[in-house]
Amino acid sequence: MIYGFFLRAIVVGVISGFLCAFIGVFVILRKMAFFSHAIAHIALTGVAIGFLVNVNPLASALGFSVVVGMLIPPLIEKSRLSVDTIIGILLPSSMAIGVILLGFVKGYKPDLLSYLFGDILAVSSKDLYIILGLAVFSIVLMYFIFNETTIMSFDEDWAKVSGIRVKYLNYLFVLLLSLIVVISIKIVGIILVSALVIIPGAAAINIAKNLREMFIYSILIGVLGELVGIIA
Repeated sequence: MIYGFFLRAIVVGVISGFLCAFIGVFVILRKMAFFSHAIAHIALTGVAIGFLVNVNPLASALGFSVVVGMLIPPLIEKSRLSVDTIIGILLPSSMAIGVILLGFVKGYKPDLLSYLFGDILAVSSKDLYIILGLAVFSIVLMYFIFNETTIMSFDEDWAKVSGIRVKYLNYLFVLLLSLIVVISIKIVGIILVSALVIIPGAAAINIAKNLREMFIYSILIGVLGELVGIIA
């Protein structure tokens, strides 16, 4: 007999492992590992806002991460600072703001630790439906931008010459990455979600002979890692 909470854990674990591993290949190819780490920490402020205004922290984390994530590309374009420097400023700043806001949250919030460190067995039916909805949207978006994003990941200049709307795609990619990171926060936590994005893709690139194998190996590593973690 499989208990409901355990079945939900398996479902969201497979979804999270698949999505993070898939997007992780593009993150590695585009040298955006630090960016995905920043999005996860930016989400902490969103979680804190959710607790303060008494809305679903997952929804507030998603909204805040997407808004801030969308502001990063134009900020990078207009600033004299390097990408690493800008993200290096945003990461601790957002974490600090999140911690300060959490200090204003009154009473004991048992869900808070699950957002920080993850609690896959505590995923509720409501969380499952939210995660499934976001996952479907992410997969649909991924389907429509896959070919262009692949070209852009290897040679952005060639993508521009080929007529691909690079700027527009960059925004869509940030949206997609933000969605996937937020989906996984409730499962593995803000602290570890970037590892779920980066490690499978990084491992796959070292053993794959082509792009197709890269995605296959990355997804296998991501999903198996989630399942082993649940069972163990």
